[in-house]
Amino acid sequence: MVFSMSRRRFLMNSGKAALSMSVAGSVLAACGSDDSSSGGESVTLTYGWWSNGPVKDNAMLAWIKEFEKTHPNIKIKAEILPWGNYWSKLQTTVAGGNAYDIIGMAGSQAAPYYEQEALYDLSTLPGYQDVVKALKPEAMSLCSWNGKQFTLPVGMYVPLLGYNKDLLKKAGVPFPDPVKPMSFDEFKAIAKKLVKQENGKYTQYAININNLDPLWTMLIELEGGQVYDNPVNPKKLLLNSPQGIKGLADWQSLYTEHLAVPFTEQVNGPWGTGDIDSLLTEKVAFARVGAFTFAQIEQQKLQDKIGATPIFGINGKQVTLGNANSFGIYQGSQHVNEAWEFIKWVTQTEPNKTYAKLSDVPTNVTAFNQMSDYLTPKQYVPTLTEAAKYFKPIVMTPHQKLLDEYTNILPDLASGKLSPEQAAQQMEQKGNAALSSAS
Repeated sequence: MVFSMSRRRFLMNSGKAALSMSVAGSVLAACGSDDSSSGGESVTLTYGWWSNGPVKDNAMLAWIKEFEKTHPNIKIKAEILPWGNYWSKLQTTVAGGNAYDIIGMAGSQAAPYYEQEALYDLSTLPGYQDVVKALKPEAMSLCSWNGKQFTLPVGMYVPLLGYNKDLLKKAGVPFPDPVKPMSFDEFKAIAKKLVKQENGKYTQYAININNLDPLWTMLIELEGGQVYDNPVNPKKLLLNSPQGIKGLADWQSLYTEHLAVPFTEQVNGPWGTGDIDSLLTEKVAFARVGAFTFAQIEQQKLQDKIGATPIFGINGKQVTLGNANSFGIYQGSQHVNEAWEFIKWVTQTEPNKTYAKLSDVPTNVTAFNQMSDYLTPKQYVPTLTEAAKYFKPIVMTPHQKLLDEYTNILPDLASGKLSPEQAAQQMEQKGNAALSSAS
């Protein structure tokens, strides 16, 4: 349910109307400050998540109802807010000591909350070891910080490269293989056939990479370089190397060769925002899709219009950068045991399958291995399964200043104002300064 959580998406989504509703029926008061209900009394847990539109929000509420049916002494008061509103409220309530009992956590936003230990260490709770045996290790690693397990993953964000079949047909471009990724050079060769100009103005682009960022990080890794000493809570940037410079040059070339929608128009122009909306403009051939868009594709009957392939590779190497969405328990919750019951439930096979239908790649190993049995449209499942094999984490850091430095440097690299060599030097120098500063 979370995507590539850029500041641009934050601004785009923050104006949507809130959805705040209770699925608990009557709201019963919690019993003092005890961590568990006694004598069969009901406990009401507060629950927070971000909105993904009415259809998915209502499906999530129905999912929560299923938990309540099997746990009659636990009621959940769920609040689902627009993306920007949710994180603003979470920041305020954590600081004020009155956050949700059950906190929905997006991988892109998690690091500051992990760093300040705002969440309960789940590894200290009963049955923890049995629960985590069922979960994918690569997802688990994104939910721990400094040796503490602050959340458990419910879904993995795994992006794919979607394409408009009609635009490829018109250009005489064969559809990419749904499992074998194109090489970057192969992609650029067909991309040149998909760009159109009229009267000196571009009317069609090959790709909108807005929501595929950090594509530049992926390209550096594909060229054999390394961006961070560790993408989870990095202490040092290492991208100023020949391989790092080559990866930045690859990224820059998409813009300077006019294959990609211009950097400044990726969100606010007529080209969509880098998801299915871009493909439906009939002006962009490639953009991001994933499990989070499957429901829309099915509802709008777009299977014959939109194809999918893994993101391109280089020299036979493949990398899919993603993150994990998860649930944690607020450190100040008065109902830790009841909240733990919910988190244990969502990571079980059947509940995790239901969650996967809403948005993400399941983190339960059995649910993951059975995706072809229940995920629809089925034609995209082989692509998703293949891309997930090469999953690596997008950077997680509490240092917002590092991300601000990228925001300042990347537009100049895209426009050609900075060379890849200059950008690599600035990103490493300023990035390391940001990492050494206070959060």
